[in-house]
Amino acid sequence: MQTSNQTQEWGAFAKQCAKDAGELIERMLVGPLEVMYKSSASDLVTSVDRAVEQLITDAILKTYPDHGILGEEGIVTCNPTEFDTVWIIDPIDGTTNFVHQQLNYCVSIAVCHHGVCEVGVVYDPTRNELFYAERGAGAFLNEVKLAPPRTISMHEMILSTSLLWNRRAMKSGLSERVQRLAQRSRGTRVYGVAALELAYVAAGRLDAYLSLGLNPWDYAAGRLLIEEAGSIITQIDGTDIPFADRSSILAVNPYLYKSVLEFLETRPV
Repeated sequence: MQTSNQTQEWGAFAKQCAKDAGELIERMLVGPLEVMYKSSASDLVTSVDRAVEQLITDAILKTYPDHGILGEEGIVTCNPTEFDTVWIIDPIDGTTNFVHQQLNYCVSIAVCHHGVCEVGVVYDPTRNELFYAERGAGAFLNEVKLAPPRTISMHEMILSTSLLWNRRAMKSGLSERVQRLAQRSRGTRVYGVAALELAYVAAGRLDAYLSLGLNPWDYAAGRLLIEEAGSIITQIDGTDIPFADRSSILAVNPYLYKSVLEFLETRPV
């Protein structure tokens, strides 16, 4: 069983890995980007994604050789259930933004022990913003503890989602319900980077975030940020998020969660 000192050690190491990753990204941006398709023209990977994941993976295995690693680019492949401690890595979340804007992307690192996330780091190198959460110790932005969620009503909500044009959501009728929800809110935002959008809900910059089919590296660190900041995160149908599996995500200010869930009239999608 891990101790609080162990968790703090993992956290310090994860934060350093994220900062080292940011420095590598900055150095590599000086040269031309090598951009490749994965599953489609909208599913991109760059040489920087792979170099960053390699950097983080090498550092973890050198320090914690008995830990498992689950990364988006698959530099190391493992069955997360076979390890007590697993690091879940997205070297660059928001690769499309990275390629087109060099903005609105982040490095996401989570440390999970026996299926429970103990440490979460989301680092935006362009803004030098490092969001950090440690189970039971709160959530922070650049070492300053995040304020508790504010009390708001539905018409004050800032909603972030890409489900308005998601084919699966359109087929199930969810996109229509989300559209009605958006019409009740103060405004909508789309950043195209799940980990950062979850961090923004934790920080109160957004009040709700909805998505379908996210991978664990998209939400693992952000999930802990949400929980430690005092907001609520579940699947869109209100059920618990599974460990290390694809999942829908509903992250909401706690004062809005019940209303949003009822408004969506969700069913499993």
